[in-house]
Amino acid sequence: MTIFLVLAGAAALYVGGNWLVQGSSSFALRHGVSKLVVGLTIVAFGTSAPELFISSIAALKGSTSIAIGNIVGSNIANIALILGFAAIVNPPRVLAPTIRVQIPFAILITAIFLILTLNGKLAFFDSIILLICFIMFTAYCIRSAREKGKIKVEVESILPSAARDLIYIIIGLAGLTIGSEIFVRGSIRLAEFFGVSEFMIGLSVVALGTSLPELATSIVAAAKRESEIVVGNVIGSCIFNILLVMGVVGLIKPIYKPDMSIILDMGVMLGLTILLLPMFYTGRRLSRLEGIGLLFIYAGYITYISIRG
Repeated sequence: MTIFLVLAGAAALYVGGNWLVQGSSSFALRHGVSKLVVGLTIVAFGTSAPELFISSIAALKGSTSIAIGNIVGSNIANIALILGFAAIVNPPRVLAPTIRVQIPFAILITAIFLILTLNGKLAFFDSIILLICFIMFTAYCIRSAREKGKIKVEVESILPSAARDLIYIIIGLAGLTIGSEIFVRGSIRLAEFFGVSEFMIGLSVVALGTSLPELATSIVAAAKRESEIVVGNVIGSCIFNILLVMGVVGLIKPIYKPDMSIILDMGVMLGLTILLLPMFYTGRRLSRLEGIGLLFIYAGYITYISIRG
């Protein structure tokens, strides 16, 4: 029954996240927003919605270890697993602003997150700092969208399509809400059954489950040669996870780290984020060989945390 809850919750998260991304990104593109900005904001928010819903519900239930494990594990999966698979499907290219601005910003906020939690908890004031950074990032993305200008669209085609997009968004949010509740309940039972910490379940099972929308979106985008959406989705999702999700969760309830071993996990998260710079700087693309290397890193990390328990 516990496994069924986890699988059913993951399925609802996948469907809900997919519909939310489809509706929101379609709506944005119809109104002339660039694909990179859509990837960094709309798609990133949509694919980070499972993390937001699950972490918030976990915090409300008092399981903050699942919340922080989910975010750290999800960001590691975003870079090592999802970019790795996307690179194998079709090596993504990056634009200059991504190397100059977005990746350095992702490194900066990951380092800030690590520093804020060195004292053993993420308090209310720490969450305010993260949310202020989130507002600054969102403002930057909106300004970038305005500077690039809008693409002309036919007015006749907007109304029915906009209604359809809105339906997709509503159904997607409903799926995420229901799926999150079921998934968290199943994950807590799973931790109790196997006798492992909630943090470890959050770092592995929950993180993989909430990363399904990012994985599906990035692989489909890579197959369609939409490099801007692939890279924007991964980087934007990592930024959203730390700034928005952890900011909101910290406001709900202060997060206390289960033990200092999380510093190593957060170090892996920071190291992988830093690794993006040299990987993308060489030729401004992620090669298939580098993608395979990322997958090996992820496999090694999962093996390590499995042994660590």
